[in-house]
Amino acid sequence: MKSKELLGYTVVEPTVGVMFPLMKIMDTDPQKFQLELAKAAIFKDGKALGNGVNDLGISEYMKLMNAVMEVSGFTDATAGNA
Repeated sequence: MKSKELLGYTVVEPTVGVMFPLMKIMDTDPQKFQLELAKAAIFKDGKALGNGVNDLGISEYMKLMNAVMEVSGFTDATAGNA
């Protein structure tokens, strides 16, 4: 599984067991999907941040979410090259 260190956190690729239930809400509630994915994928000291995501500053959150999307396979290396 992929992971990335950023801002003192570890962003870890979610498992199928985590991702599949979240994908049910991806199209209907993208903000909730993003928040729940962040709760599961951002780790501090070896533990998922969970609801602690709500205490992040928005600039920190946005940088971490870019990493979450990258390790989760939602970014394309060729994006923006069209």
